[in-house]
This record gives sequence, structure tokens and C-alpha cells, in this order.
Amino acid sequence: MLKAHHILLLCLLPLLAASCGSSDEKGKKKKNDFGSMTVRIARKSSIEEYPKVPGEDILRGQSANLLYGELQSRYAQQLIALKAAVDEDHAKLMVVVMTPEVGKFASYANSYGIPYIVQICANQGIDCIDITPDISEWTSVNDPNRAPVGGGWSRAGATFCAQMLAGVLVKYDDYHNSVSFPAGDRPETFGDLTPESEQTDDVATKKPLEEGERPNSKFTVNKQGLRMFHSVTFPKTRQRILFLGDSRILNPFIDDDYTITQQLQMRYPDKEMLNAGHSSYTMEDYLSLYREKGRYTEPDIVIVCTNGGDILDEYFSQRNRYSRDEKVYRPTEQERRYYYQATGKN
Repeated sequence: MLKAHHILLLCLLPLLAASCGSSDEKGKKKKNDFGSMTVRIARKSSIEEYPKVPGEDILRGQSANLLYGELQSRYAQQLIALKAAVDEDHAKLMVVVMTPEVGKFASYANSYGIPYIVQICANQGIDCIDITPDISEWTSVNDPNRAPVGGGWSRAGATFCAQMLAGVLVKYDDYHNSVSFPAGDRPETFGDLTPESEQTDDVATKKPLEEGERPNSKFTVNKQGLRMFHSVTFPKTRQRILFLGDSRILNPFIDDDYTITQQLQMRYPDKEMLNAGHSSYTMEDYLSLYREKGRYTEPDIVIVCTNGGDILDEYFSQRNRYSRDEKVYRPTEQERRYYYQATGKN
């Protein structure tokens, strides 16, 4: 026969267990918060130690060329990993090479980088469409509206690029992916853009702090961190196309209605265009964003928009500033050697 204190103990056990669980959760949160703070401090320290972010000077000189080969290899490994991740989800990956910095506006980064990207895709059997020859021809016309804006698309350029991509989408026009994820597995956001925290409707408007941005441009982000007007819902009812890339697909200098993805959305209402672009991201970020968030949108097609600048953006001091991953990037021997030569630092 149970005594009164035994009964009392049995009644208290669930409360004690809950209290212990709550303590464990608090402990984990504190540990995670401490870990994040430690990483932020370490990254800040690394940025202060290596403040320079080299640009196209990486492509000049023998030692610089050796470094560029290292960055190319890094980029290729990440692209191959992205292909494997998309294949695992039974979606179709398409690499689209696109940038306004070609033709008479060509940069060294793209002159060297684009042929490498096309070649690595060919070697690895990755579906790649290079639309830069068409862009080069289009920009050759003496029309100031076709010139890049802050290294990105003008409104006319975005319209032309949307026309080019419309032809690209035809390749997998009828492909549908049957893979789905349990609702409990889906993250709260599918992109990394930050919507307004106090919004009451389905969208939020914010101004990305980009040099050269037009002050009156409307920049809409939905509650799921994507540059689009509506929320992604499940189950999907039409072909879903996920775009990954940097500012060339995000279009931070262009009003909502004239972005590349919105123009495609209006042209193909039977498809759903998801814009997960983010300024200053590179292939490593496209890969981690897809693995952590993008795949849970259950896309049929994944289009990664890339260019030669993504290769240069693999440099460690660039990554410490703009990487979406919470880690510290220490220079390889080749990166450190180049840094000292470029800055005269001992």
C-alpha cells in the first residue's frame, strides 16, 4: 500500500522532469548563445587582423594566379556538392552564368572565371547555360540604359535577362518533383533576407543597404525571407522554381515589379518563382542555404545564377565578412602569402 509521501512523490515527478528538461533547454540555449558570441568575436578579430578584401588584383602576378587556382578548386567542390544535394532531392539543377559585366563592361573576374565555370560544369555533367554571349551582344549597343548599375542590372538589363531565362525554363517545362517533407521538418524561413518584424500582412518592405541603391526602389520580402510577394504554401500546386544567387538575381537596385524573377512570374503564372538571392553570397552560401532551407520548399527546378565574381568571393577575408555560416575563416598558406605581398604586411 502506497504511503502519503510516496503518492506525493509520484505526483511531483512529472513536474520535476519538466523542470529538469526546461533547465537542460536553457543550458543548451546559453551554450549556443555563448558559442555564437565566441564566433562573432573571433570573426571580428580576424577582420581586424586581415582588413583587406582583394578584388581583381588576385588575377595579376604569378603568386596571384596560384591563389586563383586554389579559389577555383574551392568553388568547384562546392558546386559539385550542390549538384549532389539537388540530385538527392530528385530536383533538377541548372547553372545559369549571367552578369552585366561582360562585353564592353567586362571585368577580369568574368573574363577568367566564366570559361572555368562552363568547363567545370561540362567535366562534371552539370547542366549549364551561359547567357553571357547574348548579354555581351545586347550591351554592345550604345544605350546608357543598358549599362550596369553599381555592378548590377539596370531595369532594361533585368528585362533582357528575364527574356533569356524564359527560354532556359522551357528545358524542364513539364518536370515535377514528387519529393515532400513533413511539415515539422520545414524551417520558418526559406531565404536569408530579413522581413519587417512587426508586419501585419503577408509581405514586408525593407531597404537593403547597398551602395548606389535607388532611394525610391521598393524592395519586398515575404515572411519566409524570400524576395517575392506571397508566401510559399504546401502542398504546391504548380511547378516550383528556386533561384539561388547573389545580387545579380536579387536585383537590389530594381523595383519589385521589374526584378528578373517577378518578370518571369508574370510571364509564367502557371509556375512559381522563388527568389532566394542574397547580396555578396557565393557558391558556398548557395550550397548551405539550399541544404538548410531551400530544399524544404520542395522545388522542381533549382537555378543557381553565378558568374566569375563568385570565384574571387571565395577568398578568406571576403568570407569572414559575408559568409552566412557562423565560422571563422583562417587563411591558407597561399592566401596568407598573397595577402602579405598585396598589402606589404609582415
